Amino acid sequence: MASKIRFAQRAKVFLTGCLFLSGFALTAFAQEAETATTEAAKWTKKPAFALKIGSFFPTIETIIRTDSTGEAQGTPIDLEDDLGLDRNPVMIRFDGDIRIASWFSVDLAYYGFRRSQSKVINKDITIGDTVFPVSRTLTTSLTTNYWNAELKFYLFNRSRWDFGLYAGLNLARYKLHVQAEDIDRQLLEIKKIWAPVPSLGVHFSYTILPKLYLYGKAGYFNFSPKKRLDFDSSTITINLDYYFYKFLGIGARYEYSHYNLGLDVKEFKGQVKYDLSGVNVYLTLGF
Repeated sequence: MASKIRFAQRAKVFLTGCLFLSGFALTAFAQEAETATTEAAKWTKKPAFALKIGSFFPTIETIIRTDSTGEAQGTPIDLEDDLGLDRNPVMIRFDGDIRIASWFSVDLAYYGFRRSQSKVINKDITIGDTVFPVSRTLTTSLTTNYWNAELKFYLFNRSRWDFGLYAGLNLARYKLHVQAEDIDRQLLEIKKIWAPVPSLGVHFSYTILPKLYLYGKAGYFNFSPKKRLDFDSSTITINLDYYFYKFLGIGARYEYSHYNLGLDVKEFKGQVKYDLSGVNVYLTLGF
């Protein structure tokens, strides 16, 4: 029942984003139909290539469950609440947009960061085959690297707006290091987790004014091909870009992303839940 409720919630987020973007597309289509060709000629689209570098200010919630090599499940750990990791880190983010053809483009993104903290735990925590007893001081570090690649297809390509579909892959790499001093020994657990999560959805761009561009994206994916693998993702992104001098510009992005990955493979057995929402401000170099 809980999984059905979560599925309905993610579907609602996706449908809301689709309706939002579709509404913009229909409005833009109606406006363009009423605009003379000579008037529309002054509107220019975004550059075919854009490199974006900026600061990302997200709020993050990470829940990881690492099961033992046997049948026992590990403890679901909220890394921010249970282990005290900073839920509002600041990081550098890189994005690249490449418009290969009028009907096709590729988007790439990367950011990485490291968080660490020491905290006295108020319950027993099981990570893999190691049990960390209550009242012990756990020293935790988590290194996260995140890559995203998207293939975008344009169903409509007008002078001021585009609308289409996209298929993407979000790949996160987590390195979790947890240690504590017990009475007569040192407790240590190190886990490296690769979390690939696909995404499918719609995207839309609109030229508000010459050199001022609005972009939106909504995606969703839920798939359980077999018991050892379970994907669930949803995302909404809104960008506003302004080119103030030829190929130089500034921009701001709001992003919400949810990823839920269950794995039962040799390298990792357990579950990773990752929620992120925040603002990215950046400089753009476009051609």
